[in-house]
Amino acid sequence: MAKESFRFIHASDFHLERPMQDVLDLPDHLRRTLVDAPWKAAASVFEHAVVENVDFVVLVGDLLNPVSAGAQGVAFLLDRFEELAARGIEVYWAGGAADDPDRWPEAVALPANVHVFSKRQVEPVVFRRNGHPLVTLFGRSSDGAESIRAAEYAHEAEDNYVIAVAYGQADVETLGNERIDYWALGGQHQPETLSAEQPCIRYCGSPQARALSEPGPHGFVLVDLDAQRNMQTHQVEADLVRTTIQVIDADDVALGRDLRQLLARRVARIQSEAAGRHVLVHWRVHMDLENASVVGPSALEELLSWLRREFGHGSPACWSVDIEVLPPKQLPKKWQDEDTILGDFLRVAAGHRKNAAKELNLKPLVDGETPGAAHWAAALLPNESSAQLAMLERSTLLGVDMLRGHQIDLLAPTRRYGGLEK
Repeated sequence: MAKESFRFIHASDFHLERPMQDVLDLPDHLRRTLVDAPWKAAASVFEHAVVENVDFVVLVGDLLNPVSAGAQGVAFLLDRFEELAARGIEVYWAGGAADDPDRWPEAVALPANVHVFSKRQVEPVVFRRNGHPLVTLFGRSSDGAESIRAAEYAHEAEDNYVIAVAYGQADVETLGNERIDYWALGGQHQPETLSAEQPCIRYCGSPQARALSEPGPHGFVLVDLDAQRNMQTHQVEADLVRTTIQVIDADDVALGRDLRQLLARRVARIQSEAAGRHVLVHWRVHMDLENASVVGPSALEELLSWLRREFGHGSPACWSVDIEVLPPKQLPKKWQDEDTILGDFLRVAAGHRKNAAKELNLKPLVDGETPGAAHWAAALLPNESSAQLAMLERSTLLGVDMLRGHQIDLLAPTRRYGGLEK
């Protein structure tokens, strides 16, 4: 290997065509931020490449769908590629599901510094400095296969540092068998290091989260190699908005601790960890169902309004998207012992829970022509057997609430009572 150091950026999954998902009732002061966040996070990848004076940038799939993102998206990438070209920085791009190379407009030529890998086969490209080869990149754009076929990256041993550029699901064992120094992977929104040793196998993740199911920091990877192949990797955080799902334990609530105090302390911790970024929070609260005043829909709406009023309008803001009440791990035994309809209901539910709800059949109950029958069916009839037990938990909580005299709206825009969906 040539005795020279080099550095590169590994980035993927910009998804410039995709807006934020799972967010209801977003306030005006955050809407523009969420619209701009994916674009600014993607721009920071290229800005960092210039500031850090990297040798090349590796882009691994799902940057944008040119059709959905439109002219704005295409122009965005072209401008950034040309900025890198002016600095002599190469770009190696493997297309994914969204940015299939065949979708790129034929009339729009890419700058000479951009190499797009073929869909048909893995192809080698050599990065040279002053005519001297330093790095060999083996890459392939996605052909629609879900998994990465490691054997396609097989090659003869060589002195150059070797990078594999691949999109899809990875098997660490098979990837580790090939003569690769660094696997630059794409197609996964969450950053993940599958192997930190030789070879290094990493998903860099999306620069900006798009859903509540994508919590934590997001960005890209900066890789430094010295002349002895000693590698340092840095996960650079580029996101403007964080998402998180926060769980409040039932024990704290059952001990009589003030729920608002618990939530306020948790918000303070979230904001500290976010380091000046806006945060979107989905709360999951295990409630003490004996305290009915905090379980009903009106109480939850009041609590959600308080959270938004207290913490959702600052700079940065901590916006509460929803509060989801989860059933306690065990309902009060005295309810089950009651000689009432509620007691009978809970004893039947407990019996079904013992056999993992395998014999439970609610279809006859929702087949009738009753108001909202379609919504009841969607809520109570799971399509897969694996969902039977979760369905039992949701329906048990729903039954408890109704038998104890509360009202519940299955069509409410926010999800309530153990994740019940409209």
